[in-house]
Amino acid sequence: MAKKKIKPIRSLRTANVVAILAVLFLGASFIFETFIYKPVNNGLAGFFILGFFAVIISIIRNTINLYKLAFNVPFVLQIYYSILMLLGGWHSPHYFIVCLALTGLSCIYFSFNRTVAYIIFQHLFILFLMFALKSPVAGVGAQSIALITNWAILFFGGLILLVVTRYATVVLDRSLENQTSFRNLLATTENIVAMINERNEIVYASKTLANLGSVEDSSLIQGRPIIDLFPGRSLKVYAGKMLKEKADYKEDWEFSLNGQKRYFKTLAHSLSDGSGGTLISMYDMTHLAERDEIAAMKDSMKIGLFFMDRNCIIQDHYSRYLEEMLVEPNLFGRLFTDIIADSVNPSELEAIKDYFGMILDRTYDQEMLDDINPLTELHYVNSRTGDRKVFQCAFSTVERDKGEVFLLVTVYDITERVELQKRLEEEQARRQEEMQAVFELIQVEPDVFSDFMEDLEHEFSTIEGIQKDADISTREALVKIYQSVHAMKSNSVILGLNIYGNKLHDLESKIKDMREAENVPFSEMLNLAMDIEKISQEREGFKDIINKLQSYTGGTSGSSSGGRQNVKVLVDSLAKATSRAAEDMEKQILFESSDIDPEAIEKGPRRVMKEILLQLVRNSCVHGIELPEERKTKGKKERGIIRLSIKVSEDKQHIHIKLSDDGKGLDYKKIAERAIKNKLIKKEDANSKDMLMKVIFSPGFSTAEKEGVHGGRGIGLNLVRDRIKEVNGTIKLRSETDKGIVFFVSIPLAKNQKQPEKEAEE
Repeated sequence: MAKKKIKPIRSLRTANVVAILAVLFLGASFIFETFIYKPVNNGLAGFFILGFFAVIISIIRNTINLYKLAFNVPFVLQIYYSILMLLGGWHSPHYFIVCLALTGLSCIYFSFNRTVAYIIFQHLFILFLMFALKSPVAGVGAQSIALITNWAILFFGGLILLVVTRYATVVLDRSLENQTSFRNLLATTENIVAMINERNEIVYASKTLANLGSVEDSSLIQGRPIIDLFPGRSLKVYAGKMLKEKADYKEDWEFSLNGQKRYFKTLAHSLSDGSGGTLISMYDMTHLAERDEIAAMKDSMKIGLFFMDRNCIIQDHYSRYLEEMLVEPNLFGRLFTDIIADSVNPSELEAIKDYFGMILDRTYDQEMLDDINPLTELHYVNSRTGDRKVFQCAFSTVERDKGEVFLLVTVYDITERVELQKRLEEEQARRQEEMQAVFELIQVEPDVFSDFMEDLEHEFSTIEGIQKDADISTREALVKIYQSVHAMKSNSVILGLNIYGNKLHDLESKIKDMREAENVPFSEMLNLAMDIEKISQEREGFKDIINKLQSYTGGTSGSSSGGRQNVKVLVDSLAKATSRAAEDMEKQILFESSDIDPEAIEKGPRRVMKEILLQLVRNSCVHGIELPEERKTKGKKERGIIRLSIKVSEDKQHIHIKLSDDGKGLDYKKIAERAIKNKLIKKEDANSKDMLMKVIFSPGFSTAEKEGVHGGRGIGLNLVRDRIKEVNGTIKLRSETDKGIVFFVSIPLAKNQKQPEKEAEE
């Protein structure tokens, strides 16, 4: 972009004054000459002169580009004087002299090109007057030799004025450019520069000196004693010593300003032009001193400290401890983002890069940036050495060298602190868990709890046997382990042991994912065995808690009169399972068990019967009984009913169990769609109800839209089938849409009966 020339104000004012006086002078000369040679209407002449006077004033005041005045003003005056001469009859022989004077006036405006344009116009206009209007421009009766002489004087005089103007313009432009460059230097330099006279008053000074003295406009400090601009006692002492020595003064200044330590290298030397002036230069060395201090500090501190540019490149000056922290040598020139890439995922790494950009932009609030710092707790992993540590990173911006902004990164090793915090949290969680377990166990009846512990012992023993069985496939083993974990979870939830139940639920989820995987590596099975063992050991904590409770109550926990395997324990367990599932699913369900034969409970396989009935009851709660609003729209009572009867057959050979609900029954269409999707049946079998009834007992099959602690994972009915199979029993079911479902289970009391069957009736 071209620099605009700065017109000298004094020359401009002079030219404007001359132009205004020229209007008045030429007008007065016209009136005087017409009074002598050719009288005219003085009123009209005065009006004409005032009109041109107003025109000149208007041009001077309204012209934005002042260089245009070099043409416009003499042009108007040429027209003005020529009209006056025409009106006065050309009696004055001074027309060419006035034209030369107007050329000089144009030159005063310092616009060479416009002055040339005016001179060309001037000579063309004279030709127009001479030949078009036949005007005697050299005066009435003047000879040709006088005309030619005057014109030659005008022409060559104009050339001389042009040459002089050109030279003066060049000299002036150079002077103005030098002055502008010097002023720009004073306005933009980061150092403090000042020129003072022999009285120590400021002649020129940089903007930085004005800022030091809290003066916004640097032009306002000219003429002031320089010592007045140095704030604080220490600076004034330094300045006073400098002003005493002046010539060849050189000293380092160290002082505090606005709470910040500053360092300046100050030089002063006298000017050799004889003016008695002194040039003072103060170079800000603060950043260099800070760098040296930081270098000494960073090598002695047990923290990581380094500079990083916009490209995340680690700079050459970093603390020695940083390499030890990161377990990486030669960090200079490496990308910090590459070093931490193994510690975060790709999306987190991109977010970290964006965060660095936000800091470097310096447009965001620092408190907000601290709050969203993604590296407040970086779990660092060195993939080369396997080292793992926890770092806390803090960031701030620093200007270095030529104003380039860098990130100053501080890295703290908080591994020990995080591990201690983790141990404290684990201990606190363990205590809270123990307190919660105590609270939950207090509400469990002793007989029911004994039943529960016996069942846990059986299931963990079963799992241990499955794990040791080399002949069973991995997938089959997972199904059987899944069933045992599901059974234990069901018992825990029923008793209200939510913490233990949630842990079993999580373990169940892990097994489900393993079952759905194509290949299960040995390491996964090993991890699963460790998780099972950990949960198995926690049951010992239940025994400790019960022993403590019994010691507090004097050992009077008591037991029911009918022993563990009695009707009350079983019915209470099933009733609790119903009420908990109903409450969690926002349903209203009543459990009825009016026809229970105590002989069947006492002589039958208690554990198997309990597991079968728990799963069937939960199945009715989850899949059978509808929500109150849905039941109401179907004309049913809002509260659903689950009925149970257990009898011994007349021949004393079987136990007959009947469990029914008044829910919606089997949704054959939904079962078919899910079975086809899971590739359990072919499309042509979609209308076979017998086939669909068998499908619901398949492992992993469920029509539930989402999983929950009470069901939805497709293991409940599969567990029922396998448990009945263990005791050589049979199961049948009858379903009717919107009327409910009935399960018929037959379990032999005698051993070595026929293998189990699954039958269905419509």
